[in-house]
Amino acid sequence: MKRAWNGWLLALQLFTIIPVRRPIEWSAAHVRWLVRTMPLAGALLGALVAGIYALCAAFSLGAPPFLALLLLWLGIWLAGGMHADGFMDVSDAFFSYRDAKRRQEIMSDSRVGAFAVLALVCLLSFRWLFLYEAIKANISAALFIAIPLLSRAGAVWLLSAGKLAKPTGMAASLREYSSWRDAAWALGLACLVLLLLPAAGVPPAAVAALAAVMALCSLAAKPWAEKQFGGVTGDVLGALIEGGETVLWGVLWLLHSSVMG
Repeated sequence: MKRAWNGWLLALQLFTIIPVRRPIEWSAAHVRWLVRTMPLAGALLGALVAGIYALCAAFSLGAPPFLALLLLWLGIWLAGGMHADGFMDVSDAFFSYRDAKRRQEIMSDSRVGAFAVLALVCLLSFRWLFLYEAIKANISAALFIAIPLLSRAGAVWLLSAGKLAKPTGMAASLREYSSWRDAAWALGLACLVLLLLPAAGVPPAAVAALAAVMALCSLAAKPWAEKQFGGVTGDVLGALIEGGETVLWGVLWLLHSSVMG
């Protein structure tokens, strides 16, 4: 139990800005639980965003455009901007149109290129639009939990199933001490949370649709990453998380549009 708790705290230290004021050893047992609890870390961040959304909705604080912008940036800030940085690095590398080895070097470069900025602006613009439409539709606050949970569950699957692009870096460090069994744990815990969402007002059909789309995104990301970058890196995982969340908000918009239509 202590190992599981330390792994959970390590996940919070690594993937969120939640202050965990204690040193935790980077050991095999702790890293395994870190991987297992990655989706739960996303769910916790989503719960914090959901709380802000529910509070604003209850007291009619802020117009939908402002709330969409607030919740958009709150989600990125709570994750420390880590996944957004990965998305930018992947965008820079992909749009360089170089070979896989050169793209890996570009992703490792700390400098930010024009393609990275343009790609992030495009990504966040669409997410803001989808959030705005969702807020206008008075969606359940629990959906803010489901989406970051699913995006990180997809990233855990990709980490376990994908070929590593290089023997060093964040993805390699996580993979060194984890296996498909830990990914199965993570997906199982994510499913348990998803099963609770209908009780919070989320239609089961919406949960199933979001899970199916995230599964398809993760499956498609594996061959794409291996072809474009030689395999999976920490930046690729971050890009899947950020890109996946935007896609899932887009799916919610389409579901709402089809129902309203």
